[in-house]
Amino acid sequence: MYKLRALVFVSCLLFSSSAIYAQQTPTTLQPGTPIERTVETAEVHTFVVKLEENNLLEFVVEQKGIDLVVRVMSPNGKRLGEYDSPNGDNGPEHVSLVASTPGSYQILVGPLSPTQGSSGRYVIKILELRKATEQEIKAGKNLEIAKARGIALLADIEAAIAQIKSPQTRIRSQIQAAQLLWDADEKRALKCITDAMNGMKEYLAALDMNSVEYFEQYAMVSQIRTDIIHVLAPRDPDAALSFLYSSVIQLPYDSRYDQFIQESALELSIAEEIMAKDPKRALQIARKILKKGYSGALLNTLSILKSKNPELASEFANELVSKLLGEKLLKSTEAANVATGLLRFRPLGNVGNPDGRQGLALNVLLSEDQYRELTRKLFDEALAFSLPSPQSYSPERDTSWTLLNSLQSMGPELDSVVPGAHAALHKKMLEFTGAAVVAENEANEYDKQIADRPVDEALQALDKAPAQIREQLFVQLASREATKGETARAREILNERVVNPYQKRQALADIDQQEMYKALNAGKVEDAVRILSAFRDPRARVSQVAQVANRVGAGQKRATAVSLLEQLRGMLPPAPQAQDQEQMTALLEIGRAFSRYDVRRAFEIIDPLIDQFNEMCAAARTLDGFGASYYVDDEMNLQNGNNIAAIASQISNVLGSIALTNFDRAKAASDRIRLPEIRLKTYLDIAQITQAGK
Repeated sequence: MYKLRALVFVSCLLFSSSAIYAQQTPTTLQPGTPIERTVETAEVHTFVVKLEENNLLEFVVEQKGIDLVVRVMSPNGKRLGEYDSPNGDNGPEHVSLVASTPGSYQILVGPLSPTQGSSGRYVIKILELRKATEQEIKAGKNLEIAKARGIALLADIEAAIAQIKSPQTRIRSQIQAAQLLWDADEKRALKCITDAMNGMKEYLAALDMNSVEYFEQYAMVSQIRTDIIHVLAPRDPDAALSFLYSSVIQLPYDSRYDQFIQESALELSIAEEIMAKDPKRALQIARKILKKGYSGALLNTLSILKSKNPELASEFANELVSKLLGEKLLKSTEAANVATGLLRFRPLGNVGNPDGRQGLALNVLLSEDQYRELTRKLFDEALAFSLPSPQSYSPERDTSWTLLNSLQSMGPELDSVVPGAHAALHKKMLEFTGAAVVAENEANEYDKQIADRPVDEALQALDKAPAQIREQLFVQLASREATKGETARAREILNERVVNPYQKRQALADIDQQEMYKALNAGKVEDAVRILSAFRDPRARVSQVAQVANRVGAGQKRATAVSLLEQLRGMLPPAPQAQDQEQMTALLEIGRAFSRYDVRRAFEIIDPLIDQFNEMCAAARTLDGFGASYYVDDEMNLQNGNNIAAIASQISNVLGSIALTNFDRAKAASDRIRLPEIRLKTYLDIAQITQAGK
C-alpha cells in the first residue's frame, strides 16, 4: 500500500538523507501520549520506543499540511522500513512492526522533499503496544525469510541477465542487481555495477550522432549513466567521479551551456556524497564548477555543506554573493536563479516574514548587508530591462520576468529592504504584459466574489454574470463548497444552475472524487468505499477502485479489510479477465491487497490476469510496427512507454509485494510469465521489495 520509489530516487534518499536533514534530539514515545510537532525544511524529528522481543508496535503519524516520510530503525541501526502512503500532505501514515530483538527502536519523521521550502504540523501517537500473537510473530519471521530468499534469487537473476539481448534492458538490470546486492555481497555487487559501466560505454561508443535515432538513444543512455552514478556514488564516490569523467555523452545538439549544466549537476551530486567524510574536498569540487559557470545544483550543495560545516558553507556563500554582485544577471538565467535561491539563506530577525516567523538558524549564511545588497542587485537588474513592445521576445525578457516574480513573492519583506519596491514591480509588470492582462477583467471580478462572499450572496452575483462565463463560475463556486465539506450544497448548485450536460456530469464526478479522496486522506477507508459505490459514472468508479484498494489494510481488522476488498471487487465486471487497462490495474491492486489476508483469494484474481498478459504479449508481437512499437532486439521494450510494458511493471510490482507474505506463490506466478525479459524484471522486483520489507 506504500509507494515504491524508482531505483535512482531510492538510492539518493536512503544514502543522502543524513546529509540533507538536520537531526533533532530524540524524544521518547509513550503509549497514551500523543505528540504534536511542527517540522520545517531540512529537519528530521527522532522518536525512541523501547521494545521487548516479539512486542508488536503500531503507531500513526497524522500529517497536517506537509507530506512526510517515516523511517524505522532497529536498535543496531538497520533500516526496517520507509513509509509514505499516497495521501499527499494530509492524512495518516500507519506503521506496524514486530520487534525481533529487544532494545530502543528509532522512528524518524521528516519532509518527503527535504531541500524544498516546506513546513507543517503532525501528530505522532502509539495506537497499540503489546505482545505479538503467534500469527504476528510468524508473519515477522516470514518477512525475514522472504528477504533472505530475495537475495538468493539474485543468483538466478545474474545468469538470466547474461541472456538478455537488449543492451538497455541488460544494463538496467545489472544496475538494479548491484543496488540490491551491495549490503549482502559487495563483491558480486561490484561485478554487476562494473559490467553495467562497461556495457554502457560499449553502447555509447557504438552510437552514431548523425543518426535520426540519436536523440532518443541519447535520452536513454544519459538516464542509464545517471542511474549508475547515483548507485555508485554513495559507496565509492571516487569511482563515480572517474566514471563521470570517462563517459561524457555529447548532446544531440550543440550547446556548451546545457552540457555544462548536465555535467555539473552530476558532479555536484557526487560531491555531496564526498561531503560526509571530506567537506573540504567537496567544496573544492563546487568551487571548480563555479569557476566554469553557474549551476542551480550549487544551492543544494550549499545547503548540505551548511549542515556539515557551517564555516565552510559561509565562506562559499560569501564567494557566491561576491561573484554574483559583479555579474549582469540578465545575461545568465542560471546566475539569476542562483542569486534568487541564495535569498533563502537570509539573516535572523529579518523584518517582514508574512507568517511572522523569524528565519531559521539552520539556513542563515548571509549577513544583513549581503542580503540587502543582493536583493537590491536583483531589483535593479529586473527593472533595468526594457523592451520595445509587450509582444517582443528575448532571453533577457524571460530572465527579467523571472526576477520580477521572485521579488514579488517576497511579500512585505521586499519593501523593508527596498522601500517602494512593490509599486515599482507592479508598474514594470504592466510594461511586460500590458494593462489589459494585469488588470482584473470581468471574470476575475466574479472570481473574487466567489472567494469572499457567502454562498447565497455569491449565487445572486453570479446570476448577473455574462452568459459565456456564468456556468464555469457556478462550477467554481460548487467546487469551493465541496472543498469546505458542503458537498450536498455543491451538488445542488450544479444541478440547478449548470445546463450543459457534459459540464454538469464532469463537475459532479469531480465532487464525488474529491469527497472520496477527502475520506481516504482522513484514513476513513470504509467511507471512501461507500462514496465510491455511489459514483454515478461507472467508468469513473472503475478508474478509482485501484486507489481505494491500495489504502485498505492499515489500522483495520482482517474481517473489515476482506469485506471492503470484496465490495471493491463487486464494483468491477464479474469476468476473471480485464476488459481494459483500467480494469486490469484495479484487479491487480485488489489482488495485491488480498494477499495480506487471503493468498488463495489473491491468486484467484491474479492468475487469470497473468494468462491474459501472456496473450497480450503474443498479440503485441503480431502488431509490432503497425502504429505502435513493442519490441526491440526481439525483446519487449520496457522503456518506450508502451501500454504492454506498463502492465508488465504493474504485474511485477504486485508479485513483488505478494512475495513478502508468500514467496513461493509469487515466484511460481512469475515463472508463468512467458517472456524472459519480463520474468527477469519480476524477479528483480521481488528481490527489491523483499529487501525493502514492504
